[in-house]
Amino acid sequence: MIEFEDSQLRKLQEVGGVVLNDVHGERVAIGKEFEYENVFSFMVHYFGFYTADDFAEKLGYHDAIEMFQFWFSKDTKLSEYNLLAWCMESFEGIYADDLADEYDYEQQNYLEAEDAKRGQLAGK
Repeated sequence: MIEFEDSQLRKLQEVGGVVLNDVHGERVAIGKEFEYENVFSFMVHYFGFYTADDFAEKLGYHDAIEMFQFWFSKDTKLSEYNLLAWCMESFEGIYADDLADEYDYEQQNYLEAEDAKRGQLAGK
């Protein structure tokens, strides 16, 4: 899985994305212009990386068969919004706008400026 980095927060906020904080110990971003542009691209990659059964268990199902049977039953109104909400609940997700309260932009700007200075001194 492709891990979210704090330096990407502003961009994720601009596209109204989310961060899943516990995808097997990694933080993963879902949002336009990111590797996982939507919940579907996240799920496809997750299935390939960890399996559909693992995903189903994270969402509270016994296995993928039970999950798909529920999703495709006549009574279930499956939507992208519902899938994202289930992922956010199961993987400790947070909206990027809410995450901004925890993020120190001044420190990030300082670190980026210091990196640029070092790069100039090194002749880059």
